[in-house]
Amino acid sequence: MREVRLPRLLKRIAGCTVLALFCTLITAPSLLHPPGPGFPVRYAHADTAAEPSLIQQDVEAACDLVESHYAYYETRAVIWPAACDMARAEAKAVRDEAQPDHLAILERLLDQLYDDHVSLGSNTASSPRLVPSGSDYHLTFVSGVAVVTAVRRGSGAARAGLAVGDIVTALNGEPVLVAATRRIRAAPNLVSRTRLDWAVNAQAAGYRDTRRHLTIRRGQERIALALDAPAPPKAPSPVTAHRMDDNLGYIRFEDSLGEAETVKAFDAALERLRGVDGWIIDLRNTPGGGNTDVAEPVLARFIRGVKAYQRIGPRWEGEKVRRVASRGPWRIRKPVAVLAGRWTGSMGEGMAVGFDGLKRARVFGAPMAGLAGGVEGYDLPSGLTLRLPAYNLLHLDGTDRDDWRPPYAVLADNGDGPDLALEAAKDWLERR
Repeated sequence: MREVRLPRLLKRIAGCTVLALFCTLITAPSLLHPPGPGFPVRYAHADTAAEPSLIQQDVEAACDLVESHYAYYETRAVIWPAACDMARAEAKAVRDEAQPDHLAILERLLDQLYDDHVSLGSNTASSPRLVPSGSDYHLTFVSGVAVVTAVRRGSGAARAGLAVGDIVTALNGEPVLVAATRRIRAAPNLVSRTRLDWAVNAQAAGYRDTRRHLTIRRGQERIALALDAPAPPKAPSPVTAHRMDDNLGYIRFEDSLGEAETVKAFDAALERLRGVDGWIIDLRNTPGGGNTDVAEPVLARFIRGVKAYQRIGPRWEGEKVRRVASRGPWRIRKPVAVLAGRWTGSMGEGMAVGFDGLKRARVFGAPMAGLAGGVEGYDLPSGLTLRLPAYNLLHLDGTDRDDWRPPYAVLADNGDGPDLALEAAKDWLERR
């Protein structure tokens, strides 16, 4: 029933000197009869709750999905409610559904999970670059300063002359810590080492429409660098392969672990290199991840029979161990070295873990991208897709994939300097 304006009603009743009840019924007919066609309504409408906007619906859906489906929610539970409250306030203030604020609000919300494996299936010209696929160097805090610990070969950072060991003092004119805190909005008093490392590397990658300027310290010298697009030149084929000195076969996956032609290209490379005395499988250019439709057929050429290569966490409803079956006209029997580093991402990490779990290769390198868990996509009301790690993935020994490290530690990503990981792998193979 609609609300009656009582003050106006009482004034009308007070003006009636006879037949008070009759006056009341005339002045407020809805007390006895609901409004209907041809029946004039003489009272005001109450304010009704406005229909939530599309961005408000997306924010609510994202907040609910993270709480119910995100595999690592427990470690973010103290931050997430505050992050959602901030996003709700921003969404409520949006007046124009078509403006780019819609996506930006969701991006800022998901930033608070400090997880590079969380993403949306869309971006704008001003969206943050994704890490690791949109990054070209990695920072690690050592004794309170931001040290460059990896530079992607052929990238914008490498072309600008950034080198491992440089200390970054400012990002786009701001002190590094000040810049990092711009990505930490909810619960800024709860900043773990993991969250801070995520924030500084997210800011180092920057935004798609913003050129990056660094101030670095190299020894006693201060240097200003301007970085262009982070990605190295795209390789002409999914797989790069050639025969090296000492009859070693080298195969590099060119960020192609999700491409349909990769397995065919890999098999062709094997045929061209057949007869080598050892193999180097380079996974250091796989930041975009991929899928098991590519990874498993590759692993299958290195084994005999059916073997387990990876475990899946308790949230997964299927088989808890991933297995691979041998295939192909012949299998690789010679020693294998695998190279992995900061731009070994997602399925690339799964392959490095798999080679090690199968005991089929020696893995050389440094910490990988650390993209946690297996990702599932969830549709938001607007049609955007929220991609969340929905279950964790593990080495056969029980180590979470994102915590696993190559057993033979060596600098994996040295920009355009000497390739130390490749040299270590060659040295090992030549001594066998």
